[in-house]
Order: sequence, then C-alpha cells, then structure tokens
Amino acid sequence: MAYGHSHGNANLPTILAGGRALGYKHGQHVDFNLPKIGQYNVADANSHYRVCSRPVDDNARLSNLLLTMVQRADVESSQFQDSLGSVSKVLV
Repeated sequence: MAYGHSHGNANLPTILAGGRALGYKHGQHVDFNLPKIGQYNVADANSHYRVCSRPVDDNARLSNLLLTMVQRADVESSQFQDSLGSVSKVLV
C-alpha cells in the first residue's frame, strides 16, 4: 500500500496465481483505477493520496475477486460479503 499509515483499502496490489484449469487469464495486470483517473501522478502527493486512500471505482471491490474465486472452485454462491458480481476481466 502506498500510504500504509492510512490503512486505506484502495490500490491494494493482489496477485492471483495459478488456476489455468479454473479458467483464469494469466499474464495480465488489471488496474481498476486507471480507467477512472487517466494516469497516475505521484509528483502530486495530494492527488496520489486520494487514489490510495479510498476506492476510485466503487464497483472495484476485493470481494468481487473473492466471489469469482469461490464460484470457479464450484462453491455455489451469488455473493461474497459486499460483492457486486464476479470479475470477468480475470476469466478466459
């Protein structure tokens, strides 16, 4: 996390490794902030802090990825905590 002292839950790097047999796409970096902000500007600390301290895209939730993972593991579930749906960007 860029600003660990804030305990913000945005801009959290997460690695999903393995699972080719489960239909995951590999070799990609998915960034849910970039489409909303256009580019990162680390020279402007205040704008960069806003990106790191709270979600830029309210629909980009870690719980969506967790829901996708349990569904691919054949666990019947339509929701995981506050998820809004599965993450199609990581699926083949």
